[in-house]
Amino acid sequence: MTNPLIKGLLVLLLGLSCGLACADSSLPGGDSGQDIEEWFRTASHMAPADLAKLDGQLFSFAVDLDNSPGFSMDYEASSGTLTLLYRMAFNNITEGWSWEPQANPASADYYRVKFLPLKSTRQEKAAPLEMELYPGKRVEVRNQWRYDYFLAFENLYDFYPRSADDNAGFGATVKAAALPAREHLKLLAIFRLKSPWHAESNTFWKADFANPVDFTLRKRYLFGQLEEIRFVDSETGNIYLRQQPANPAHSK
Repeated sequence: MTNPLIKGLLVLLLGLSCGLACADSSLPGGDSGQDIEEWFRTASHMAPADLAKLDGQLFSFAVDLDNSPGFSMDYEASSGTLTLLYRMAFNNITEGWSWEPQANPASADYYRVKFLPLKSTRQEKAAPLEMELYPGKRVEVRNQWRYDYFLAFENLYDFYPRSADDNAGFGATVKAAALPAREHLKLLAIFRLKSPWHAESNTFWKADFANPVDFTLRKRYLFGQLEEIRFVDSETGNIYLRQQPANPAHSK
């Protein structure tokens, strides 16, 4: 009998076997991308042996452009050109397992793993409680959690040469009839799942009088290899740009 957790995840992966060669309509998650939060909810309950069966599966996720200060788009009406740019200069994962302290900065990065932000959610874990933070001093304390979801990958320089330029990243200048509506423009990351598949980290800040919130930040990472970046209009389905690896020497 099929494990119900695997069955649930396979529903999320419907159509993945077609890969990038299929028509755009078969892209996992369509023009909106798949739900990373739902994926984690399912995968976190799977046994490692079951999760390993999904190794190499293809996903697509929408990058959180609202939490991407390096993203910009500019339209020049006179020439009918649209410039899309997603800067990656500071999208380094600073977790200890990504840090390479012996790296020569002239030829390698201190943080080998890069990220794309996917989603951020907040939850109040309980009703506010009145607590004594210091003897004789009480204050109402909230218990708040934030969950941040990321794609983690090492093959950024498959897409463009390593550079010290802060504007290095994904994008190009393309022909367009008009500036796309910001709420409809999606940056889709097409991504192939690889071991160790996913990871989490946890950071906690204790409430004080300046900020009476017990705050927990949980970072959740999906591991794999980046296969394609796609700028798309989710309303019309118009694909402004598809960027695939130009130098696959970094792929593993």
